Amino acid sequence: MEIIESLEPIYFYLFIVVFVSTFLLMRGLFIIQLEKRRRLKSAENLEYQDAVLPPDESTHSSIMSEHAAHHHYQESAVQSIETRFEFMRRFYVPLVLFVSGIFIALPFLPALPATYLSLLTGLIAGVFGLAARPVIENAIAGMVLTFSQPIRLNDTVIIDGQYGTVEQINMLHTTIKIWNWRRLVIPNHNLLQREIENLSLGETTEWAFIKFNVEPWADLELVKKLAIEAMDSEFRLPAEEPSFWVIEMEKDSILCWVAAWAANPPSAWDLKSTGRERLSQKLREHGIHFHIQNTQFQRGSKPKATAPIRPDYN
Repeated sequence: MEIIESLEPIYFYLFIVVFVSTFLLMRGLFIIQLEKRRRLKSAENLEYQDAVLPPDESTHSSIMSEHAAHHHYQESAVQSIETRFEFMRRFYVPLVLFVSGIFIALPFLPALPATYLSLLTGLIAGVFGLAARPVIENAIAGMVLTFSQPIRLNDTVIIDGQYGTVEQINMLHTTIKIWNWRRLVIPNHNLLQREIENLSLGETTEWAFIKFNVEPWADLELVKKLAIEAMDSEFRLPAEEPSFWVIEMEKDSILCWVAAWAANPPSAWDLKSTGRERLSQKLREHGIHFHIQNTQFQRGSKPKATAPIRPDYN
C-alpha cells in the first residue's frame, strides 16, 4: 500500500491500464484457445453430409467414395476451425494493444498542440471509417457466429431461398455449398442480418410433403394409392408409412397432400425429388390430369384438419 500511495496519480493510472490490459489479453487468449480445442474435438466426430444425396451408388463412387469424402470433409473442417481461431487470435491481440495505447495516451493528449491533435484524430477516424470498417465489421460478426453458433459446419440451411450445407466459416465470410454444388459466399456482417432456416437444429428428421391438384372427377382412392406408392422410396424412414390427405375441394380441382418422414434434410430433398417424378409418371399412366405445386418441408407435426367446404350452388 505504501508503494502504491507513493506513486503519482499518472503512474498509478498507467499501472492500472497495463494491469487490466494484460489481464484481458491473457484471459481472452485462454478463452480462444479453450474454445478452439473444444471445436477441434467436435470436428473429429463430425459426420459428412451433403445437401443433396447422389442418385445412386455408381454416381457416388465416380465422384468420391464415402470414406474419402468423410475424411476430406473432416480435414476441411479442422482447417477451417484452425484458420478461424488463428485469425481471431491475431485480430484480438492488436485490438487490445491498440485500445490500451489509446488509454495510455489519454493523459498526454492535452499537452499536444490542437493542430496535431485534430490531425491525428482525423487520420485515425479516416483509416477506421473507410478502409478498415468492412474488415472490422465482418471480423466482429465472425466472432459472434463463432460463439453464438446460429449455424455450424455441416448444418443444412436455407438462406434467401438457397438450399445447401454450411461448408466453411471463417472470420470474414461463410461459404454455403448449395444444392447444385456451387458455392454461395456471404460476408459475415450480411449473414447476421439475414433470416436463416437451419434444418439441422433440433431434430434431424424431416417431414417432406408434396402438394398437388387433380381434376375434380378423379378417383380419389386411386389417387391416394398412386401417391403413397410414389413416396415409398429408399429415402424415407421405414418406421412410418407415407400419408395422404385431401386438403381442399375447389371448383376446378382437388388439392391433395402426400407426405413421409426422412432421416435428414438431404434424404428429404431426394425424397421429394423422386416422389414428384414417380407421382407425375403414375398419374400420367392412369390418365389423371394434375398439377404439382412446390414441395415444402414441415417439422414436427402433421397438418391440421381443414374446415369442410360448402358446395357453391350459385
